[in-house]
Amino acid sequence: MARFPPEFVGTPLGNAFERLRARRVTEARETAITAHDLALACDDEAVAAWAALALAQADYQDAAFASAIRRALDVQVRAEALDDARLGVEAALALGSGFWRIGDSETALSVIENEIDHAFRLGDRELLAALHRVLGVTLSEIGGHVAGVATLERAFGYALESGVPQAICECANSLGGAIYASCRNADPDAKADALANAEAMIRTSLDVATEEDDLPAIAAAESSLGAVIIERGDWVEGRLWAARALEKTRASGDLLSEGEALASLAECDRELGALDAALASLEQAYAIAATQQAKPLLRRVHLQISQTLERAGRYADALTHYKRHHALEREIAADIAEQRARMSGLRLDRERARREADQFRAETRELTDAVERDSLTGIGNRRAFDRALGALLSQGDARCTLALIDCDHFKAVNDRASHLAGDRVLQRIAKVLTQASRKSDLAARFGGDEFAVVFADAARDEAANVCERIRAAIEQYADDGAPAVTVSIGVAAAAPGDTVERLIGRADDALYRAKAAGRNRVAVG
Repeated sequence: MARFPPEFVGTPLGNAFERLRARRVTEARETAITAHDLALACDDEAVAAWAALALAQADYQDAAFASAIRRALDVQVRAEALDDARLGVEAALALGSGFWRIGDSETALSVIENEIDHAFRLGDRELLAALHRVLGVTLSEIGGHVAGVATLERAFGYALESGVPQAICECANSLGGAIYASCRNADPDAKADALANAEAMIRTSLDVATEEDDLPAIAAAESSLGAVIIERGDWVEGRLWAARALEKTRASGDLLSEGEALASLAECDRELGALDAALASLEQAYAIAATQQAKPLLRRVHLQISQTLERAGRYADALTHYKRHHALEREIAADIAEQRARMSGLRLDRERARREADQFRAETRELTDAVERDSLTGIGNRRAFDRALGALLSQGDARCTLALIDCDHFKAVNDRASHLAGDRVLQRIAKVLTQASRKSDLAARFGGDEFAVVFADAARDEAANVCERIRAAIEQYADDGAPAVTVSIGVAAAAPGDTVERLIGRADDALYRAKAAGRNRVAVG
């Protein structure tokens, strides 16, 4: 959680991510909204997309999982348009985490598995730890305990390599929880060993969280530790840990974790015979779950209320809550189906948009070629020249040089040999210019028998040397049957603050000097 590119450090967007890491969700959300709106106003799609990711993560921390999923889907589309691999992986992590929290383990697995290779290529150990943690927890929850534990062991290893305390806490706690979940149906000896290993990992998480004074992480570790102790059948000590976790979650403002801690506390009270206390805790948990619209927690609370009322002999009331528990299971399944349909629809829309964009780009390239290509010579025309030179000069610090090239005595070629011969001469010059230019340069027909070469990244002397080779090649060229010709060339380098007109003016002055000095030469302005 809260990973972001280093260039955002100290910016409003960077501050939003830092506040997410500190779990100051309200402040993070406000800052992210501001950053998003400013980015849109400035047409900065990259910042806007990362700000949208921050809002998805804020929704996740607020347990608004459906909203987090919707936002993460949108960020995925933006990441693809921006060709931002890191943003794409982070969006997939937010998306997979959201599906995991609403109970759709299958979709969560699919989303996360698709991004593992991208994360490896990025080489970010903290990000790899986060992806493997969600993947491992999901595998464990669907019954793949061996694979889940192995995946979480890798996640813990990546977290240790990253050195990020929060990642270490989360991975150690999740690994302990997966080990604990894997031993529920084991024989007594195997179960005892597994619970000991689970406790050791969770205590590692607790130690790091305590050292970092990370209250939510401490609460999560204490809650997990209580679950392990409860699994041993020690309801008294388990209740102590659940109470500690409840105290920490209330202090940190994590309502969803507070509801889970209340449910654990109620379970212990029920087993200890304190039915009224159990119902009181479950009533508080129900209020939190209803406020947060957290259906998985509501489902757990209804089941525990049913079990507690059954212990109290209130069978009719117990049945009512049991039915509500099953109704919530159906609602959760329907919600999962809706989210899957939404994701499938968005993917179809994205594929359709991609095809339309590809077609538009192809048509645009064809149109651009038609509009900006000289029909006789096949090189750029004056329109292409003006656009390319203007774009380079607008960069301010562009190291570009302009060469203007004029065919010496071209009118005489037309008069003595014919206009068709003149056309072949122009085509010859264009061919030489194309062969001499780099991919980053632009050769263009400037008008009539004049040509231009825009050297996109070349100093004046470097461009002058190329122009001298162009001059010599044209003078010696004689294999197309057209009359031999020479060219005069004027070269000028861009100066700070140059306009297109000023640079053309200096190159034209240099060209005039080349002609005045006898033609068939290069002059530098």
